[in-house]
Amino acid sequence: MKITEKEYEAALKQIDELLSLVTDDTPDSDPNLIALLKVSNIVEEYEDEHYPIPEIEQSDD
Repeated sequence: MKITEKEYEAALKQIDELLSLVTDDTPDSDPNLIALLKVSNIVEEYEDEHYPIPEIEQSDD
């Protein structure tokens, strides 16, 4: 799925809102946690495509 910058920005905003509603004790079935995981996946997919982190080569010193 191709994620647009607009969708990415909306997902970031939604994450900010959801983080105040979810804690480490939030049950896996909680709708806010489920929504947080979904929008986090959108952000991750967008950032993997647009802001890739290069692999660091290990030297054999």
